[in-house]
Amino acid sequence: MGATTVPAGRGSRFGAKHTLFIVFGLLMLVVWFTRDHLLLDPHSWLRERYAPVWWIVMLHGVPGATALFLGIFQFSSRLRQRYPKVHRVMGRIYVGCVAVAAPVAIVVAIKLPIPTLLPASIIQAAGWLLATGTALYCIRTGRIQQHREWMMRGYPFAMVFVFVRAIDAIPAVAQMGLLGLEASVWGCIAVASLLPSFVIEWQKLAAVGRGARQMAAPRA
Repeated sequence: MGATTVPAGRGSRFGAKHTLFIVFGLLMLVVWFTRDHLLLDPHSWLRERYAPVWWIVMLHGVPGATALFLGIFQFSSRLRQRYPKVHRVMGRIYVGCVAVAAPVAIVVAIKLPIPTLLPASIIQAAGWLLATGTALYCIRTGRIQQHREWMMRGYPFAMVFVFVRAIDAIPAVAQMGLLGLEASVWGCIAVASLLPSFVIEWQKLAAVGRGARQMAAPRA
């Protein structure tokens, strides 16, 4: 997507954003080793579950995994500053992957029905599409800050995929069966819907507070 202006040196600092993505990367590994590696085994229960709609699952999974991976780099200030063309190309690929993966996720949910989770799949896919589409509109119309904010609102809907499976790998949650899965899915979607806007607004409040203190400092 589009390049943004970031104060010099800001992108090199290790902060909450980097910690979040390190934790997210570790959770990806947890999900792979506890569940998703079974997709490579044709005799596993997971492969057998998806066998009737394997091509649809692949149509969702490949672009979905690509978007998960590329999305992390879209938040890199250093990449935006030093390699803006790479950032834009990766952004276009990300948007294309979302446009495929999100609606196909609903098809998968319909084909492999868990009635109580179908509405959750629709809400998650719609949130991801709407936020990403708004981010695309913002960058196309030169609204760079709003573009970044809507990317922050959209990507957590993709992160739900990993967080739900990581939570479900907790033995106490796994023992709850469908009830535990439902609670994990709906809880993660609620957090993905609300937390980004909360963080964005607190960043603005903090920036206003820093500005006010800087203006007051010379007077003191």
